[in-house]
Amino acid sequence: MKLKKLMPLLILAMMVSLVSCKKSPEKLIARTWKVTNVVSKGTYNDSIFQALKADLMKVEMTFKDNKYTMTSDGNVIETGTYTCENDKLVVQTEGGMNMDAIVTKENLTLDTPDFMTTLIPQ
Repeated sequence: MKLKKLMPLLILAMMVSLVSCKKSPEKLIARTWKVTNVVSKGTYNDSIFQALKADLMKVEMTFKDNKYTMTSDGNVIETGTYTCENDKLVVQTEGGMNMDAIVTKENLTLDTPDFMTTLIPQ
């Protein structure tokens, strides 16, 4: 129910970020980001999601030179690449999963099939 109320805000944020993508997303994204929120898309039951969310809240992502590294407690847990395609920032995992990314000066939002993850710059 709360998500429905936030939908117009999410759409506005997406529109703003698309404009930001045209202004050089490489400069906006090239830094370290800390996860601040994870929202489920309902693909996991609540208890599993809460456990995954607890783990994801410890994650940091560093973006540099079109590559990213995801770490948790100092350990690398994933790597991949990022590019700007069709005015959208696309993050691709090593395993080949694409995530649409919305980047502004204030935050980075990653959209995956299971989660919507928000990060802030370190």
